[in-house]
Amino acid sequence: MTPDLSAAIRIPTYWLMIVIALSLVGAAVVMHYEALERLNRLLPRWQLAPRLRVLFLIFGIISLHTAEIWVFGVGIFVSAQFPQLGSIAGVEPLQLLDAVYLSTTTFTSVGYGDLAPHGPLRLVLGSEALTGLVLIAWSASFTYLEMQRFWRNGN
Repeated sequence: MTPDLSAAIRIPTYWLMIVIALSLVGAAVVMHYEALERLNRLLPRWQLAPRLRVLFLIFGIISLHTAEIWVFGVGIFVSAQFPQLGSIAGVEPLQLLDAVYLSTTTFTSVGYGDLAPHGPLRLVLGSEALTGLVLIAWSASFTYLEMQRFWRNGN
Protein backbone atom coordinates (compact mmCIF):
# COMPACT_ATOMS: atom_id res chain seq x y z
CA MET A 1 0.00 0.00 0.00
CA THR A 2 1.31 3.45 -0.92
CA PRO A 3 1.37 5.95 1.95
CA ASP A 4 -0.45 9.25 1.64
CA LEU A 5 1.58 12.42 1.05
CA SER A 6 1.98 13.40 4.70
CA ALA A 7 3.28 9.92 5.54
CA ALA A 8 5.42 9.65 2.39
CA ILE A 9 7.40 12.83 3.10
CA ARG A 10 8.51 11.29 6.39
CA ILE A 11 9.87 8.15 4.72
CA PRO A 12 13.61 8.41 3.95
CA THR A 13 13.44 5.93 1.07
CA TYR A 14 11.14 8.27 -0.86
CA TRP A 15 13.64 11.08 -0.46
CA LEU A 16 16.46 8.78 -1.52
CA MET A 17 14.50 7.84 -4.66
CA ILE A 18 13.91 11.52 -5.40
CA VAL A 19 17.68 12.09 -5.23
CA ILE A 20 18.32 9.04 -7.43
CA ALA A 21 15.67 10.13 -9.95
CA LEU A 22 17.07 13.67 -10.13
CA SER A 23 20.60 12.30 -10.54
CA LEU A 24 19.56 10.01 -13.40
CA VAL A 25 17.58 12.79 -15.10
CA GLY A 26 20.52 15.16 -14.68
CA ALA A 27 22.95 12.63 -16.13
CA ALA A 28 20.69 12.00 -19.15
CA VAL A 29 20.07 15.70 -19.82
CA VAL A 30 23.76 16.64 -19.55
CA MET A 31 24.71 13.67 -21.74
CA HIS A 32 22.12 14.75 -24.31
CA TYR A 33 23.19 18.39 -24.30
CA GLU A 34 26.88 17.56 -24.66
CA ALA A 35 26.30 15.03 -27.45
CA LEU A 36 24.08 17.37 -29.47
CA GLU A 37 26.57 20.20 -28.99
CA ARG A 38 29.37 17.98 -30.32
CA LEU A 39 27.25 16.80 -33.25
CA ASN A 40 26.39 20.42 -34.02
CA ARG A 41 30.11 21.29 -34.17
CA LEU A 42 31.38 18.18 -35.95
CA LEU A 43 28.77 17.40 -38.61
CA PRO A 44 29.35 20.53 -40.74
CA ARG A 45 33.11 19.83 -40.76
CA TRP A 46 32.74 16.36 -42.22
CA GLN A 47 33.16 16.48 -45.94
CA LEU A 48 30.26 14.15 -46.66
CA ALA A 49 27.22 14.41 -48.87
CA PRO A 50 24.25 15.92 -47.00
CA ARG A 51 22.39 12.61 -47.04
CA LEU A 52 25.29 10.83 -45.36
CA ARG A 53 25.61 13.57 -42.75
CA VAL A 54 21.93 13.18 -41.90
CA LEU A 55 22.35 9.40 -41.64
CA PHE A 56 25.31 9.85 -39.29
CA LEU A 57 23.20 12.28 -37.29
CA ILE A 58 20.31 9.82 -36.98
CA PHE A 59 22.59 6.94 -35.97
CA GLY A 60 24.31 9.26 -33.49
CA ILE A 61 20.99 10.27 -31.94
CA ILE A 62 19.78 6.66 -31.74
CA SER A 63 23.06 5.72 -30.04
CA LEU A 64 22.66 8.65 -27.66
CA HIS A 65 19.12 7.64 -26.68
CA THR A 66 20.29 4.06 -26.21
CA ALA A 67 23.01 5.25 -23.82
CA GLU A 68 20.46 7.35 -21.90
CA ILE A 69 18.13 4.35 -21.64
CA TRP A 70 21.02 2.30 -20.25
CA VAL A 71 21.78 4.99 -17.65
CA PHE A 72 18.21 4.70 -16.38
CA GLY A 73 18.25 0.90 -16.76
CA VAL A 74 21.33 0.55 -14.58
CA GLY A 75 19.79 2.95 -12.04
CA ILE A 76 16.59 0.88 -11.96
CA PHE A 77 18.52 -2.38 -11.65
CA VAL A 78 20.73 -1.14 -8.81
CA SER A 79 17.80 0.44 -6.97
CA ALA A 80 15.73 -2.73 -7.25
CA GLN A 81 18.48 -4.67 -5.46
CA PHE A 82 17.34 -2.95 -2.26
CA PRO A 83 13.79 -4.11 -1.43
CA GLN A 84 13.06 -1.01 0.66
CA LEU A 85 13.50 1.12 -2.51
CA GLY A 86 10.90 -0.82 -4.46
CA SER A 87 10.58 -3.73 -6.83
CA ILE A 88 9.64 -4.65 -10.35
CA ALA A 89 6.64 -6.94 -10.74
CA GLY A 90 6.46 -9.29 -13.70
CA VAL A 91 9.96 -10.75 -13.53
CA GLU A 92 11.73 -12.65 -10.80
CA PRO A 93 14.60 -12.28 -10.31
CA LEU A 94 15.19 -8.96 -12.05
CA GLN A 95 18.14 -9.13 -14.45
CA LEU A 96 20.01 -6.13 -15.87
CA LEU A 97 18.49 -6.59 -19.34
CA ASP A 98 15.00 -6.72 -17.77
CA ALA A 99 15.69 -3.33 -16.20
CA VAL A 100 16.99 -1.97 -19.52
CA TYR A 101 13.87 -3.31 -21.27
CA LEU A 102 11.65 -1.60 -18.68
CA SER A 103 13.72 1.55 -19.13
CA THR A 104 13.26 1.37 -22.92
CA THR A 105 9.48 1.01 -22.71
CA THR A 106 9.32 3.83 -20.18
CA PHE A 107 11.72 6.24 -21.96
CA THR A 108 9.86 5.82 -25.23
CA SER A 109 6.46 5.98 -23.49
CA VAL A 110 5.45 2.64 -25.01
CA GLY A 111 4.81 1.14 -21.60
CA TYR A 112 3.71 -2.40 -22.49
CA GLY A 113 2.76 -3.04 -18.87
CA ASP A 114 4.31 -6.49 -18.57
CA LEU A 115 6.77 -5.11 -16.01
CA ALA A 116 5.61 -2.66 -13.37
CA PRO A 117 7.47 -0.77 -10.64
CA HIS A 118 6.25 -0.82 -7.06
CA GLY A 119 7.16 1.36 -4.12
CA PRO A 120 9.43 4.39 -4.19
CA LEU A 121 11.11 3.10 -7.39
CA ARG A 122 8.09 4.42 -9.29
CA LEU A 123 9.52 7.92 -8.88
CA VAL A 124 12.48 7.00 -11.10
CA LEU A 125 10.29 5.54 -13.84
CA GLY A 126 7.86 8.45 -13.78
CA SER A 127 10.78 10.85 -14.10
CA GLU A 128 12.24 8.77 -16.90
CA ALA A 129 9.00 8.92 -18.91
CA LEU A 130 8.98 12.72 -18.77
CA THR A 131 12.71 12.89 -19.53
CA GLY A 132 12.36 10.56 -22.51
CA LEU A 133 9.53 12.63 -23.94
CA VAL A 134 11.52 15.84 -23.65
CA LEU A 135 14.80 14.38 -24.98
CA ILE A 136 13.13 12.69 -27.94
CA ALA A 137 11.39 15.96 -28.82
CA TRP A 138 14.71 17.79 -28.45
CA SER A 139 16.35 15.29 -30.81
CA ALA A 140 13.54 15.68 -33.34
CA SER A 141 13.91 19.48 -33.28
CA PHE A 142 17.68 19.23 -33.61
CA THR A 143 17.36 16.80 -36.52
CA TYR A 144 14.90 19.09 -38.29
CA LEU A 145 17.25 22.08 -37.95
CA GLU A 146 20.26 20.06 -39.11
CA MET A 147 18.36 18.72 -42.12
CA GLN A 148 17.42 22.27 -43.08
CA ARG A 149 21.05 23.34 -42.82
CA PHE A 150 22.46 20.36 -44.74
CA TRP A 151 19.83 20.25 -47.46
CA ARG A 152 19.47 23.98 -48.06
CA ASN A 153 20.15 24.77 -51.72
CA GLY A 154 21.41 21.27 -52.38
CA ASN A 155 24.40 21.59 -50.00
